[in-house]
Amino acid sequence: MQPTDELWFDNQTSIDLIEEKLKAAGRDLKRLTLLNQAFLISGRLNDLSLLNLKELVVPSLYYFDSAEGWSFLHKLTKLETLVAEYTDAKESILQGLCQAPWWQSLKHLELKLASLKDGELWKNLWSNRNLDLQVLCLFFLSGSLTSTVLSSKLKSLEYLILGTELGDKFLFKLSTLDLPALTDLDLSYSSVTEAATLEFLKGDKPGLPKLARVRKRFFSEKPSESRDWDGSQVGWTDEELSDREMQERFFEGTGLRVLPANEQLNIRGQMLSRLRPIERPKHK
Repeated sequence: MQPTDELWFDNQTSIDLIEEKLKAAGRDLKRLTLLNQAFLISGRLNDLSLLNLKELVVPSLYYFDSAEGWSFLHKLTKLETLVAEYTDAKESILQGLCQAPWWQSLKHLELKLASLKDGELWKNLWSNRNLDLQVLCLFFLSGSLTSTVLSSKLKSLEYLILGTELGDKFLFKLSTLDLPALTDLDLSYSSVTEAATLEFLKGDKPGLPKLARVRKRFFSEKPSESRDWDGSQVGWTDEELSDREMQERFFEGTGLRVLPANEQLNIRGQMLSRLRPIERPKHK
């Protein structure tokens, strides 16, 4: 079997075949998407040597929450991209991340952390750390938890996605933070009012000198009919404005443009959706 630098496995692949292909790839493997829960639970991955792995995409860090699992992860000293779709943020998970030798050198990080508390471990993970992140996507965080994240030094951060309960005061704080490379900001999955968003768009942002595109969902003042599969009316819904409508109504004169929707995030969780690291939406 010829070695390869990229492998992708879902739940349909046999765990024996997965192990065979991973062993064959060995040090040549650079990118791995491993969604097969049976293989992750088996612990077979922890016995393999994938020392040149740069990108790891998994459904959860839960599968590595053991001495053997963290030992495997900590040996991935060249890791640059980590995507974990959903993880219960236990102390052992945060401790494992704190001790990871690659934490400060990651370029791309996507985490959905449930039941997270703003304790010392969370602060130790971020506060005053020099991080090389260029892309950061975080879900299930409050405004205070997100503020802790942004207390780190993120001089290279270009693309930030926050799916959180931010609250309106957070945007004012964000505008003053030192994020010199931030170009694209996606708030479409965050709970921030329209008024606070407009104030942020129109106001001074001294800490965000390169900010060029922002995404936030805005809705029409006129509700539209919601219909069932057979065409019968079942109620009324607020209609989301198009990018063009948002640009004309809310972004004009701000010097900013509407960031196109990230379709990768929109379709995650669908059966045929192939989980992979998010990419920045292209300019339209």
